[in-house]
This record gives sequence, C-alpha cells and structure tokens, in this order.
Amino acid sequence: MSNVPVLLIEEIVSILVPALIFLFLNKKIFFSDEKPKVDLDKHGEPLPHPKLRRFRRLVALMLLSPIGLFIVVFVVILLTELILNSYFVGSGLDEFSLKSLLNPSISADGGFTIDPSEAGTNEALLITLVLLFIISMPMLALFIHIYCKVVRCSHGMGVFIYMAVLYMFVASTMVSFPLRRYSPVVSCLASTGAFIVMLLIFYLPASKKIEMMRQDKNTRMLSNTNMLPIINFILLTVLLGLEFMLEINDHLDYTLYAVILAFAVLLYCSTQLSYNVLFLHIEERVQIETLSREAIEAEEEIVLAFAEITEAKSGQTGKHVKRVSEYSRVIAKAMGLPPEKVEEIRLASMMHDIGKLLIPPEVLEKMGRLTEEEFAIMKTHVTIGESLLHNAPGEIMETARLIALQHHEWWNGKGYLGTVGKEIDIAARITAVADVYDALTSKRSYKTAWTSEQAYKIIMEESGSHFDPEVTHAFSTHFGEIKRLQAKYQDNAEYYL
Repeated sequence: MSNVPVLLIEEIVSILVPALIFLFLNKKIFFSDEKPKVDLDKHGEPLPHPKLRRFRRLVALMLLSPIGLFIVVFVVILLTELILNSYFVGSGLDEFSLKSLLNPSISADGGFTIDPSEAGTNEALLITLVLLFIISMPMLALFIHIYCKVVRCSHGMGVFIYMAVLYMFVASTMVSFPLRRYSPVVSCLASTGAFIVMLLIFYLPASKKIEMMRQDKNTRMLSNTNMLPIINFILLTVLLGLEFMLEINDHLDYTLYAVILAFAVLLYCSTQLSYNVLFLHIEERVQIETLSREAIEAEEEIVLAFAEITEAKSGQTGKHVKRVSEYSRVIAKAMGLPPEKVEEIRLASMMHDIGKLLIPPEVLEKMGRLTEEEFAIMKTHVTIGESLLHNAPGEIMETARLIALQHHEWWNGKGYLGTVGKEIDIAARITAVADVYDALTSKRSYKTAWTSEQAYKIIMEESGSHFDPEVTHAFSTHFGEIKRLQAKYQDNAEYYL
C-alpha cells in the first residue's frame, strides 16, 4: 500500500492532462486573438474585468472537457442507480434491485476501478453500460451546446472541435485500457501519449484553417464532416463497453484485443481522412476566394474610375457616390443578404448614375430646376446607363446594370419606367432608398440640405408607395449607422446636382 499515493497521483495526472490539453487547444483557437475591452451590461454597468471573465471561461472549459463530461455522466449513473434501488426496495421489489451496478474503488496497487459488486452480474453490467450510453448522448448534446456559448462559436464549429477531442480521448482510453491489469502507470502513459499524438496529427494541419472555418459558419461541408466522427464515436463507445465486459470476465485475450484495436485504428483513420478532406476543401476555397478577391479588386478599380468620371461630368464635387455606396451596404447587410451579395451591391451602387455621362451638359449642369422637357431628357439617364453596362461581363456589372436602370422605380409602379414591387431588383430597391436619402440631405443649386430627421421622416412616409417596406425597415433599424457614415463622408461643397 506504500505505492498507493504515488499511483493515485498518476491517476489524477491521467485525468488532468487531457483536460489541460483541451483547455490549451481552445485557448489557442478561440481566445488567442481576443483583445481585452471594457463591456457594459444592459443597465450600463461595467462587466467584470476582461481577465476575470476569461479566467471564468477557462474554468468553465475545464468542467466542459471530455473528462468533465465523463465525471458528470458517471455521477448521474450512480444517482440513477441509487434512486432506482431505493424505489425497488421501498416497493418490496428486491428481486428487481440493480444491486449496486457500479462499485468505484481503489485497488491495492493504487488503481482506480469500477466493478460490479457481485461476481457474475453480467446482466447488471450490461444494463449499466446501456444506461450509461443512453444518458451520455443527451448529456453530450448539452455539453456541446454550453461549450459553444462559452467559446462563442457556431454549433458546427463547436461540434467539430469538441468531437475531435472527445473522439481521440475515447480512442486513446480504449487502446490503453487492457494495460491496466499489468501496470496502471504504463496504461496512464500509453493513454496520454496516444491522445497527444492523435491530437497533434489533427491540430497541426487544422491550426491555419481554423480562422477560415470560424468566418464561414455551419457550412454543409463542415456539417457533413462532423457526422463521421459522431458515428465513429458511438462505435468506439460500444467497443469500449465490449472491451470493459471482456476484461471484467477475464475473456480479453491478445487476439480479441488485436481485433478490437484494428477496428479502432480503422475508425480513427477514416475520421482523420474526413478531416483531411475538409482541410483540402478549405485550402481550395481559400485559393478560389483569393482569385475572386483579386478579380473584385480589379472590378472595383474600374467601377471607381467610372464613378469619378460620372461625378466630375455631373458636377458632383465629392462623396455622393461613396455615401450611396456605404448606405446601400448597411441596408443590404441589415436585410440579411449574403456577404458576397452585400459587397456586390456596395460596388455596383456606385454606378447608379453612370447614364448621366451622355446627358447634354446644358441639362445636366443647369442651375435651378429643370423644365418638363429637360426633365424628360434627364430621365433617359437610366436607359442610357443600362445600355452602357449591357454587355459588361461579371456579376457586379450585371447588378450595376439593373441598378442603373431601376433605381428611380417606385414600389407602387409610378417610377420612371413603371416597374412595380418585387419586379424591381433588390439591389435597385436598396440603392433607391440610399440615393434619395443622400439627395435629401445634400445641398443642391435649387434647395437647401434637409436634416437627417426630416429626410428619415420622408423615407418612412413613402414606405410602401415609393420604397420597398422591407428596405425602409432595414434603413430604420440601422439609421444610427447611416448617420455616422453621413458624418464620416460629409462633403463641404456648396452645391450638388
């Protein structure tokens, strides 16, 4: 018994090491890029110091680690057993008593064991293992749900990280489990070593791709990849239960262990292969997005050049196009459009007035209000803009063509061309609100600039007639951001057309 304290320390180490590795992995993935900041609660009171909040989250992660999960499930099993036995005994149904299915104890050599209290209770042990499996599944789902909230990640990302660690922990436990009969020390070292090796094989190629996965939440590829580790984890858990029963009954010989181990290795290789396929997919997507970004940057240069020419031609002295572009971006994002569509609208909206390039100078540069004949000429800038962009390649130019043609259309069909409702492209409906708001809040040769509140009131009053109600709602909910952008890109010129 003199070796018991030393062996107990080794048992504790075998529990703490996976938890600490889990903690380190999550710190590197989710907390390494966090910058401390003072946050306020809903009452305006400062929240605890960022370092204290981070410490609390790290403690929570320790409790949420696979070790924490197993401890909680084990405690739940013991409590379930105690409640059921108490009920059976109290009801006089002693023959149905589970008779202490789990009996945790420390052996003479210091090893921690969980054995049935009576010899030959294979049925009781099987019931315990089945009960353990049934209880562990909802507990696992709950742990992952809480884990995602703690690390502030998407569900798909949380499942990906947690299941990778849990799967490898179970696999390493199963590999080293039979060694416990010979030496708990060797079993502990083998389990910890196998866990670290498997985790390194997983993490080294994954570390550079985690940020991309975090930005692209819950992709179908990630969801599909998560399915295989979950299925394999269930199979490994069943294998671990089988290995445990064989060990208890002294039937686990080298042949059976080799078969179980070979099957576990096969499961591990298939899971790691699915991770590698995901990583390859991410690499390919990064390359595609890099090429796309370069193409978009080239298109943006062209768009900006056309926009600057249009501004100069129409007498606009600065930032009208930039403001309309930014307002459109805010509204499109508020409407929940995909990020790539938001960026597309931001760029394309810069060219909404490109048709003014071919409007006669005497009309375009006239000081004061236009006559009916002159206004009829001015209205043609929408069809001229559509013609100029008609054959331009690319999605951005196609969106720009629709915006140029339809940004003066009304929701009720009383616009320049009579297009009505959702027949008007969403990008044009968004740009219409952005363009009118900027026109109202800008000083022109024939009017003074309206205040933001006056322009806001007009926009909201014309919701459902001039403007799409969904667009005006997005405009309304993000009006504060609109005003900040208006101040940021303020132009001090005397007049605007």
